Amino acid sequence: MTTLITALLFLLGAFFILVSAIGLVRFPDLYTRMHATTKATSFGILLIILGTALYFNSNVVWIKSVLVIIFIYLTTPLASHSIAQTKKNHRKD
Repeated sequence: MTTLITALLFLLGAFFILVSAIGLVRFPDLYTRMHATTKATSFGILLIILGTALYFNSNVVWIKSVLVIIFIYLTTPLASHSIAQTKKNHRKD
């Protein structure tokens, strides 16, 4: 049962990352592209990391997985905000 859930988490994570990549190619401007890449990619990585932690199922892997998830959810909005501010400031010049 664990293998099935792990495979499902991996496939869903890969699907969200694929949707993010399609959004990056298809959306017309920077802001919509940022939306696609930050939201869907973060959730896809979350699912893949949860699948990995569930597959190995040890305390060390769970702790590292939670720390990586926290790091991703803290840094992705900051990077997106920084890119948006750079674009906004570049537009004024």
